[in-house]
Amino acid sequence: MTAQPLAGLRVIDFCWMIAGPLTTRLLADLGAEVIKVESLARVDRIREVGVQPPTPNAETNGVFNDCNVNKKSITLNLGTAKGIEIAKALIARADIVTSNFTPDRMDRWGLGYDVLRALNPGIIVASLPVMGSVGPRAGWRAVGNGVIALAGLNGLTGFPEREPVGLGTLHSDFTTPYVGALAILAAIRQRTLTGEGQFIEIAQYEASVHLLDTEVLDYTINGVVTPRRGNRSPHAVPHGVFPCAGTDMWVALAARGDEEWHALCGVLGLTELAARADLATLAGRQAAVDAIEAAVSAATAVRDRWEVAAALQAAGVPAAPVEDVGDLVGSDPMADGFFEQIQHPAGVPMLLQHEPITWNGERLPIARAPFMGEHTAEIMESLLGIGIEEVAVLVAEGVLE
Repeated sequence: MTAQPLAGLRVIDFCWMIAGPLTTRLLADLGAEVIKVESLARVDRIREVGVQPPTPNAETNGVFNDCNVNKKSITLNLGTAKGIEIAKALIARADIVTSNFTPDRMDRWGLGYDVLRALNPGIIVASLPVMGSVGPRAGWRAVGNGVIALAGLNGLTGFPEREPVGLGTLHSDFTTPYVGALAILAAIRQRTLTGEGQFIEIAQYEASVHLLDTEVLDYTINGVVTPRRGNRSPHAVPHGVFPCAGTDMWVALAARGDEEWHALCGVLGLTELAARADLATLAGRQAAVDAIEAAVSAATAVRDRWEVAAALQAAGVPAAPVEDVGDLVGSDPMADGFFEQIQHPAGVPMLLQHEPITWNGERLPIARAPFMGEHTAEIMESLLGIGIEEVAVLVAEGVLE
């Protein structure tokens, strides 16, 4: 395979949960050596909480294995003076340090940016706290549901006559990593040009606010608080998901202009609606949106979602079947090459998903996530010259776990 762009870079990764580990997973997928620092005293919660096979153990959690492919793992007790010394020795030989704790956690361990910069002037330190390091909420902790609610996303999600709903996924955990990785790549570029390291902070809350559309502008300019619209849009009628033949089967479609409106009516046999003069404009269709949605629903309800989507696409109308995870993994041809099944050494088959990236036309290499502490002895020997006998002593002392 073509050489990976981050090959030769080393990351000491203190991240846990999802947003931080997915940031460093992207760096690992691009070729960086990512050494995940773990502790038995404070086990990464994503090793314990999430999807598990019928016979689970600490190594088989699906979320952990998605967030931590291509990494190495060491177990290090940062509650000991020797543990901190080892962490500093590793950082002195690294390029990047990452964490996603509350902003002061690394400082309280004696691993703040000023200390690390003195050890390694070119070090790039990236912190991904929930709220950032300034302001009244700086010490807040949160999980994704709380972050997306604070960021205004839940308030816009749902139907106008009902309460707000969540997005169904912890959206901030899966979008913040791309912001974080981009910032780290920019710091790598800066160091290449200037020789200078950098401290980067990526607040998960602020990254999530960036997922909003034009709602912030509409409020700051016009004083308008955008209402929940459900699946409707001010720019297209119809616009939404409509029932299809079968149980819980749906098609998503939109008619953004007059041409698409008439094409949709032709595919669905809505000739009477197509002939109505009051529906010839978007404004007219908006005024009759309830009746239009009822007619579209009646027409799609007797048709297969894949068939009606294909027919609408062929007529130039944006449409797609609403796929569930079983469709994505089991029947959608786009899954070929994106998912890769392995036999995990913990004794279960596991489906790994690649990054949505190809490099010179090839998928990035992918290897299973590490067992907890799997590479402790290897890293101690190769980077710090600590032999197996001394490793055993450090384990006995509770420094290496």
